[in-house]
Amino acid sequence: MDKEVLLRLGEGIMPEAPTVQLNNGKYCIPQHYLTYQHTLQSVEALICDIEYDPRYVVFAAQGVTGLYIQVGVVGHDNYQKLPLAGGLKLLFGRKWRIEPELPTSEIIQSVFLAIKKSREHEIRELFKLTLSNSITTPFNTHIDLPLMAEQYEKQQHQRVQPVHIKAEMQIANVLGAICYDHSTLTLHQIERRNNGLWLLDIEVHKTKRSTLPETTDQIIYLQVDNLSLNTLSRALMDKLVDLSNSHVDKHFSYRGFHRFDPAIDIADIADLSQQSRKHELTEHFSFQFIKTNQEVDQKRIPPVRPGKLAQKHQSIIKQFQLIDL
Repeated sequence: MDKEVLLRLGEGIMPEAPTVQLNNGKYCIPQHYLTYQHTLQSVEALICDIEYDPRYVVFAAQGVTGLYIQVGVVGHDNYQKLPLAGGLKLLFGRKWRIEPELPTSEIIQSVFLAIKKSREHEIRELFKLTLSNSITTPFNTHIDLPLMAEQYEKQQHQRVQPVHIKAEMQIANVLGAICYDHSTLTLHQIERRNNGLWLLDIEVHKTKRSTLPETTDQIIYLQVDNLSLNTLSRALMDKLVDLSNSHVDKHFSYRGFHRFDPAIDIADIADLSQQSRKHELTEHFSFQFIKTNQEVDQKRIPPVRPGKLAQKHQSIIKQFQLIDL
């Protein structure tokens, strides 16, 4: 049987690395026996084999600090008051640095994570709360954190609920102040358990302007310990992030394989991983394997210059009795 194993761009084989035969009779060289020297060309080739939602456009580039990927989102500027001509534009998120020595699988997972975080950034801006006759986006990531750290003062919003207001009315008041992705929310069902927790079924009513597919025909299930604006809003946001992440899990693929789809059985994943590791290594290659991994680890240690941050790091190293950097 042919033992030849094809490599992807940017990959090399450690000297004397073993070729492993899997249970299906095919051969492979597991990623932990490969070396990596990725380039812009190899990263672009990987991205070409990745599919998700065409609204999330993944770029690769070479900057002064090295390789990076960046996600552009096709959509509306959430803070543009007047609609632009055509309505849509390409909005760019943060840059994600790619080390040339990074295993191919980890680059694919970096794209996966970048898409997740780009989506989360978007949905946090799509959660709109009307408070004091003003529309706000309290979960957006652009709020001035240094200013909050210096000036935040705790208010009394929704901390005390009048006892005569029924639970359904409290929830209706909160949901009536929320708009998500141009959709409205209403209470579908409510139950209070013996332990005091509330179980809520929230129905999403989408409009023509709604864009996110994961809330289509969706009932959102919440478990909260109180019905305040703060608690309900945060529980909703957590659930919306979870729905977004689940959508990426299910639909993200590399060469047609949906690695993170819950339909992929973890027992099968564990079995395949085990097959790639259950074999004897020669003494010479074992030495080479350890040496190569140590060299890669050394490249990942960041330079430390004298100053307050270095002093903070030293205190942590001392606290945990670590080997000094």
